[in-house]
Amino acid sequence: MTVRRPPHAQIHLPSLTGEQAYLLVGLLERAVAAVWRAHGDDIADFLGRAFPDDPPPGDAVDVGDRSPDQLDGDDLF
Repeated sequence: MTVRRPPHAQIHLPSLTGEQAYLLVGLLERAVAAVWRAHGDDIADFLGRAFPDDPPPGDAVDVGDRSPDQLDGDDLF
């Protein structure tokens, strides 16, 4: 009897040359960066709600509940 693995997300790509694979990876990295730039705050809020026990990433900046006019730049570093 064969044990079936649970289904998982897949993307089926045609055979690519090295150059095509490199360009595809660059495109995907740029797309991910653009999504984070456009929606990073919303993504961070979601991750905080979905995984409350996970620490924020090491490069995250926490400004707390202060309004932007209460930030004077020196408090961030």
